[in-house]
Amino acid sequence: MKQYLRVLLAIVSTLLFMTVADSCKEEDSIVASKTELTWTKDGGSKTMDITANCGWTITAPEWVSVDPSSGSGSAQVTVRTDKNEGLERKEILTIAGGSAMTQVNLTQAGVDFSANQMLFEFDSEGTPIDFTIVSAYDWKIEIPEEIDWIAANPISGTAGETDVRLTPSPITDRTPRDRTFLTVDYGKSFTMLTVSQSLPNDPPAKPELVSPEDGAVDTKINAYFTWKPSSDPDGDVVSYRLMISDDGGTTWSSTETQATRTKHSQFLSKSKEHLWKVQAIDAFGAFAESETRTFTTGDGGAYKDGEVSLYQAESAGAPKPIHLIFMGDGFIEEDYTEGGAFDQAVETAVNAFFSVEPYPTYKDYFRISTVAVYSQERGATILRDMNTVKKQERNTAFSATLEGGTSTGTSCNYDKVFSYAKKVPGVTEEYLENTTVFLLINVNAYAGTCMMEYNGRSVSMCPMGKDSFEAVVSHEGGGHGFGRLLDEYRYTQSELPSDIKSQIKSWRSRDPYYGYNIDITGDRSQVHWAHYFDRPGYEAVDMFEGACLYYYGAWRPEYISCMEDNRPYYNAPSREAIVRRIMKSSGKTFNMDDFIAKDIVRATGQAPETRSDYVSEQFVPLAPPILIDK
Repeated sequence: MKQYLRVLLAIVSTLLFMTVADSCKEEDSIVASKTELTWTKDGGSKTMDITANCGWTITAPEWVSVDPSSGSGSAQVTVRTDKNEGLERKEILTIAGGSAMTQVNLTQAGVDFSANQMLFEFDSEGTPIDFTIVSAYDWKIEIPEEIDWIAANPISGTAGETDVRLTPSPITDRTPRDRTFLTVDYGKSFTMLTVSQSLPNDPPAKPELVSPEDGAVDTKINAYFTWKPSSDPDGDVVSYRLMISDDGGTTWSSTETQATRTKHSQFLSKSKEHLWKVQAIDAFGAFAESETRTFTTGDGGAYKDGEVSLYQAESAGAPKPIHLIFMGDGFIEEDYTEGGAFDQAVETAVNAFFSVEPYPTYKDYFRISTVAVYSQERGATILRDMNTVKKQERNTAFSATLEGGTSTGTSCNYDKVFSYAKKVPGVTEEYLENTTVFLLINVNAYAGTCMMEYNGRSVSMCPMGKDSFEAVVSHEGGGHGFGRLLDEYRYTQSELPSDIKSQIKSWRSRDPYYGYNIDITGDRSQVHWAHYFDRPGYEAVDMFEGACLYYYGAWRPEYISCMEDNRPYYNAPSREAIVRRIMKSSGKTFNMDDFIAKDIVRATGQAPETRSDYVSEQFVPLAPPILIDK
């Protein structure tokens, strides 16, 4: 019996223990230290603590990363978001385990506006590009009127996310579609989309180098580099990059140019071997590179008295070259070093001459030479005090003399000038009739005169005034000397004298285009530039009385031009006369239609209207040309 009672007691005790244990067991619990996490649109990391008595797993939206994302018991977790390129985000992060669960509200600020693509580079076929706009406001794409080659669909939208397609039209010509901008307005703000379209493009032909020759020695440190023009299969404009290395090709320095002949942008190293090559580059960046040549520079020494140097070789392929010859007066021996005072004066004068149309367009027709001529003293003889220089006497090679005072008259020993000009290879007495000689006078004075002979020879005397040198070169050399134009100045209140009219008629009997910028008939129906009156692009051409220093009895074709106030502009009949002489001197035939097609000034509409936009009304005219009937 006792044994039975002990067994029963044990059973009851066990049952009581199990009942008490069941009543004390804990429920699953998960508690987060944060109920809300917020971020700016730039995103970032935030931490929170989890207190739990069970295992747990975190479920988060795809724009959120959590580390760790699961665990057991208490832990600290890191919640991270990236930059938000869209609208505001609001979602819930859930932490769950067993029978427990808690949630955290997530918020990230968004943008007012965004596009997943801002730069659009279209192919030539016109393939569209799709992108997405996200905006908190209604929006609209504004396409400028001049950008008629692109369309947007849709071109406007409401707040939210919208897929947009930009479609360009296929390219059918060589008109560049460079980078431009479309404006997207939204709310009170806007953003810009950058669009461009590439042309199908082939590179230019490789440039063919001319000079210096491969292996050349004793090359000047300020040498000119020459190559033949490169053609472009697409007809694009070609520019060039001259590249020079003095360390065997490890490094290269470059000079950009539109011409086929240029100096390097800096003096070359003396007595050193160099490499050189040229790249031909079209308007769209495609390029082709020439062969690489070597040359060795000299010691940068001086030019000898009477030494002739070729500045530019003609390359237009005409039957004959047109010679321009530059000499200096008032330059002493030490001024004739490579890159010295004389070289710098020639550089300035050549650039001035070829800066005014039509000369830049026809530059390749000219062969340019220089002749070194030593003077005993710098300067020039001045007969009367001037603003910038006093009366003086100088011993110079060509006896250049300025009248001084209020006169700009200049003279020199013309026969001696021509004798030095004939040192240039190919320039004979006969050839001088189509040769323009420039005498650069080494004195800081505003003056200048051109000696013009009946047979076509000329000497353009150009003192090197600090602020007037280039203008004098254009007026005396480009206008009188080569163009054989007459002055359009007018300051004498009377009729053009009959003897001047007779001289103009006499000279025109030999050269019908002599003084082509001047009319002495006054008859609008008979004037020799009447063919411009109804021609589009030449609206500036008319008849304006006053020329050849007189107010009456002579007419000029446009209100203002280089022959009136030295500005860098020749009027249309003057440009025609210049090109006619270029064609005649080079052995080619002038064609009016070809001239018009190449007349850049017509295309740009740059004809000036007043004097005040260039010089003051107190402008001092240059002396009239010295005309010699022989």
